[in-house]
Amino acid sequence: MSTEAETNAPASSEQTLPEGARRYFANPYTAYQQLRTKPVVWDAEFGFWRITRYEDVDAILRDKRFAKNPPPGVTDLRPIKQVDRFSKGILNLDPPDHTRIRSLMVKAFNAKRMEAMRPVIESLVARIIEAHRSDHAMELKADFAHPIPATIISDMLGIPVDQRARFSRLSQDIIRFGNDLLAADDNAADHAIREFDEFLSALVRAKRDSPTDDLTSALIEARDDGGALSEQELIHNVRLLFIAGHETTVNLICNAVLALFGNPEQLAYLRNNPGKMPMAVEEFLRFDSSVQQLPRVAQEDVEMYGETIEAGQMIVLMLGSANHDDLSYVNPDQLDVDRTFHRSKSFGGGAHFCLGAQLAKIETEIAVRKLITELPGLRITNLDRLSYPPNPFFRGPEAVQLEWD
Repeated sequence: MSTEAETNAPASSEQTLPEGARRYFANPYTAYQQLRTKPVVWDAEFGFWRITRYEDVDAILRDKRFAKNPPPGVTDLRPIKQVDRFSKGILNLDPPDHTRIRSLMVKAFNAKRMEAMRPVIESLVARIIEAHRSDHAMELKADFAHPIPATIISDMLGIPVDQRARFSRLSQDIIRFGNDLLAADDNAADHAIREFDEFLSALVRAKRDSPTDDLTSALIEARDDGGALSEQELIHNVRLLFIAGHETTVNLICNAVLALFGNPEQLAYLRNNPGKMPMAVEEFLRFDSSVQQLPRVAQEDVEMYGETIEAGQMIVLMLGSANHDDLSYVNPDQLDVDRTFHRSKSFGGGAHFCLGAQLAKIETEIAVRKLITELPGLRITNLDRLSYPPNPFFRGPEAVQLEWD
């Protein structure tokens, strides 16, 4: 999944959220329905445009009049500024740099290679379930959903086993301190990134001296007409792959399980028809996306629905809203694992379509299938007491308590 939404979100001076904000983060889709009455909405509080409908979000993701960075000569006055934490990461670059770096990375995520990882993922999920089976309880996010993508991306990148817990903690800190409205703290986020990058620098040096069969070594050795990746490009993109490779997939797995237990007839149907799981994953992505918003910047004045989006102004693509647009989906607020395929916007689109989309889908497909079919009497004990962090960009529960017979 993608961390393209990495921004410096406005911090709250309050220690607790107002009730209205708490309800919004628990379920933003009611608010999105109201927002979609206007396809282009000016947010006067934060000073950017919100794009709410599926067809517009889809078109803008492929429209060269919108990019990640301001056009030449335009002073960046965006109220939500993309910080320098991923400035050389492919998700914050525009062509030609984006094209050059992505071309060096895309081979590692081709569909054939991702499909070949199924046995490894199957084995990993089975081991996690067996480790907890006799406990008859576990916390879905920390005990189950997190170890799956974290282990897989660590293996792909060649992260030493004894450093993986530390990497995961730092990754979570970067997401939380960079985006959570209550926890947002630039100093804490920057500290986590500095610690992360110090280890990455040492890892890159070690891989240069003794390359191994992993993605980090492959990126070090990759060459094209533009030459090799610079040291900063290597570090920013390996960090990005680690965070994107597990943080958003953790929430996708959790959101999928919650969607099923909130819709018992769909859960029963999937248990009886586990072969439907690949199609169900597409519906999980649409129904409750891990990534809710993506920023873009107008490169020139653009007219939309009688409004002028000026060059240099930020727009925020409301992915969660687009995925529930009743102009594009029938009964969009209903979970339907048999829904006629209609690709959601959860992985973005255009040149920035998520590199790890296929891997995230496979991990979620295997994880959810094994979870709901191998633990008898599986139930969520806090389904009516779920808590969501106040993060407008990334969506997932704080904790989900599971029990089984």
